[in-house]
Amino acid sequence: MMKMPEWWRVRPGKRTLAALLVLILLAMAIYGGWRASGAADVGPAGQTWQVHREDVDQQLALVGVVESARVIQLTAPFDGVVTEKRFQHNQLVKAGDALLHIDASELAQQRAEAEVAYLKAQEQRRLFDHLDNVPDISRARRNLALAQAAWSNARKKAQETALLFDKGIVSRNERDDSEEQARQQAALAQSATEELASAQERFNAVQKQVAEVNLAAAQHKYQALLHAEQNNPLKAPISGVALVSQPAQSGQTPVERGSRVTRGQPLLNLIDPANLVVAFKVDEMLVRRLQAGQEVQFYSDVLGQSLRGSVSFIAAQASPVLSAAKSAEFEVRAELAHAQTRQQAALIGSTGKLSLVLPLWRHAIAIPVAFLQDSAQGPQVYVRFPDGQVRPRSVQVGETQDGKVEIRAGLAEGEMLMTPPL
Repeated sequence: MMKMPEWWRVRPGKRTLAALLVLILLAMAIYGGWRASGAADVGPAGQTWQVHREDVDQQLALVGVVESARVIQLTAPFDGVVTEKRFQHNQLVKAGDALLHIDASELAQQRAEAEVAYLKAQEQRRLFDHLDNVPDISRARRNLALAQAAWSNARKKAQETALLFDKGIVSRNERDDSEEQARQQAALAQSATEELASAQERFNAVQKQVAEVNLAAAQHKYQALLHAEQNNPLKAPISGVALVSQPAQSGQTPVERGSRVTRGQPLLNLIDPANLVVAFKVDEMLVRRLQAGQEVQFYSDVLGQSLRGSVSFIAAQASPVLSAAKSAEFEVRAELAHAQTRQQAALIGSTGKLSLVLPLWRHAIAIPVAFLQDSAQGPQVYVRFPDGQVRPRSVQVGETQDGKVEIRAGLAEGEMLMTPPL
């Protein structure tokens, strides 16, 4: 029977310690041999990642301001003094509600004058369809008929006098007088012909077109004044929030009862609460990923709830950059889904949190940043091969987002990565 070594004959506790030391020495020898072979072993605690392609999105959290997509400006339909104001600033009004009443005494006189001008233009245009009734043409035709008749008589008389002269019955002077009268009558007939042509020229195609244009202008002016007179008091064309227009010049005051207004002057704005948009800005790096119709979520602190929307407008040009340290920003608007009218009216001008998902990478290789490390040769990862060996490999990286980094070159689908050794 083989004798046990002397050191083994110690107490059981010391034997356990000696065995543990033997195992440590054995592990160190195996690790040293593996390092000498040029491979790396991260041990059983290393995390793994199988390379695959995927679509990676970016979640954006922004702040947006609610605006109305439809604002109607109501202007003064005519000159006058405001006699009644039937709304309050920032009041919700209904379509058809009377808002302002303007004194129309000046308008009534203008409308009467426009009606007279319109009637005269109608009569002038009607003459082109009945030229026989035009006084100048009728008079010219009568004068021409008389002149032609007188010329005919004078010509016959001159011919008869010439025959009598040839027979020696009348003198030469009498014959010459008859011929002179015939020539005068011929000149009068020619003048009457020219007078008739001149009268008819005033009613040619060009003049007819001028008369039609004048008639259309007179009719438009008359109907506009008539419509303005009938559109008093000024009524709301849609249901919305009535806001008094701010004065365009310093020293002016908003329109109130007793204010004098002129035709075309802005009086108030109607903001349609049924068509709202949320306005926000994105920087120049993100705007290229936006597209019309992209879905957004808007959380309103006013309502305490989220509203769905979709991008409807992307500015083609960036807003002016006021600071060199700040990147360019683009205006973006998203239409919000319809809600109750009164609720949406309360949203106008409020701010809220806006969230949307932007497509970042499509069918790309992306790995967690924990599997990437920097080295003297640049970014690298550790690839585990089918035979169990793990070797470093240089890769080309792209952008980093939400703990992942895009790998543009150096890896293929299906390869297995391991976290770098400590």
